[in-house]
Formats: sequence, structure tokens, C-alpha cells
Amino acid sequence: MHHRPFLSAVAAACMASGAAAGALAKPPVPAVSEVEQQAIRDAGTRGALLYAYDQAAWHGTDEMMAKLPDARSKVGGWIVDGPAEAPQLVFFDRDTAAPHAVFVADFRNGKLVSSRVAGPGEPALSPERRRLIAARAAATEALKAKGFQRCSAQAMNTVVLPPAAPDAPIYVYLLTPQPDMNTIPFGGHYRVAVGPDGQPGEIRPFTNSCIAMSARPPAGAKSAALVITHLLDPVPTEIHVFSSLVAHVPVMVATKDGRIWAVAGPRITPIGKIAH
Repeated sequence: MHHRPFLSAVAAACMASGAAAGALAKPPVPAVSEVEQQAIRDAGTRGALLYAYDQAAWHGTDEMMAKLPDARSKVGGWIVDGPAEAPQLVFFDRDTAAPHAVFVADFRNGKLVSSRVAGPGEPALSPERRRLIAARAAATEALKAKGFQRCSAQAMNTVVLPPAAPDAPIYVYLLTPQPDMNTIPFGGHYRVAVGPDGQPGEIRPFTNSCIAMSARPPAGAKSAALVITHLLDPVPTEIHVFSSLVAHVPVMVATKDGRIWAVAGPRITPIGKIAH
């Protein structure tokens, strides 16, 4: 039996408004400035880290709960760092002045490769990791103080990205959780920049409203892509990269200037432009 490619309901809406794939201009591919190319590289790197760290926290929590039965009385929080292909998850104790690891899990290429319950002689976490922990707390409080639109009654997921350079900010993401494995939330995600001094700065949303898309195709179809418009940036963001990795399909993004982008994991490619 042949399977029909399935685009999301947003794709159908685009088609109804005249922005169907057939309305895309033929090559040449739309121009991308040097500034935009750097933004694309940053989005790809951050999106891949977001996904790797979020997956490590998810699967590592299951592993920790199985090996550390009294975890709820010992664990004060967690942090993930390292490269996207080999992140390390550390659950730490309730010593706020000098936290120590109580459980450590290592991942490679999305798979758990080792884990251990930390012993009583474990050294305190490094200053770099303590800075990540402090950044999460500062960002969470700053977002609460500002007030923000929630797109789920569930607790938001948090991911902290280490600074790209010693004087660069730490980016703390507060993400709307998936209500189920077949729904991809695009709205209700926030990024808070925490400076080297530990003070939260820019708080930015990635959408103006709550948006969630089904990744489950109708019966007899297979998912080919998700399609969404994005008005806040000239190019796709790390949230589009993250969502593509979560959904395991490309995300087609139409930006406000009419350019169409294919986001396949960390790869972001301009593929056309909507004809007016």
C-alpha cells in the first residue's frame, strides 16, 4: 500500500491562503546574509544541545530513580553539560553552598552508556557547574517576576546551556512540555540570558501565542514534515531545530519576509520564497 505524505494542519492552512508549495518561487534560492548565516549556525548548535540535554535529563531521571530509591530526600536538582553527542547529567544534593553529585549519568549519541551513584567522598561541583545551577534559579525567578504566558498546566522543563565563551551569557530555556508523545508544542517557550555577573538580562519568547501541532499523521499516511510560520526572527530559531529533533521530521518554516526554510535537526536550509 502506498502511503500519502502528511503535512500538518498548518500546511493545509497555508495552502488555503495561497502559500502552498506550488506557490514557491523557483531557484535561485533566497539570499542569506552573513549575519543570518551566523544566526543559523547558532540556532543549529543551541537546538542540538537543547535536545541532547533534555533527552539526557529525561532518560537519566528514570535511571536515577531505579538506582537511588531515596532520591527524593537527597536530590536538590540536576544539571547537564558537555557536547551534544556526549552530555553528562549530574543530580546534586541539597547543600546550596557547595553542592555535591549524588548520581551521574553519561550519554553518547543519544544512548545511556554509564551511570553511578556518587559516594560520600565526592568533591563539590566545579565553579562552572555551580554557575549553571545559579543561572537556572535566577532565570526562573526573573521570568516569574516579569509574568509570562503559560501554554500548559504542567511544570515547565528547564534546560541550561553553558556559555559559549567565558564572557558570554548562559542561556536558560523554560520549555512547554509535551502533553503526549504525538504533540509538539511550539508556543510557551522562553529563553533567559544570564550574564557573567549572574544577573538575568533579556527574556525572550519564541512565539506570540500558544501553538501545538500534531506529529501523528492520519491513517494511511506518513509524516513528511511540520509546517509553521514564524514572525519574530528573519531565520528559524533553536526551537525549530529542537522541535524537528523531537518530532523526528523536518520543520518547514515560513519567515515574515516570505522565505521558506527546511529545518532538519540542526541543518537549516533556505529552499524558496512564497510568491506574492
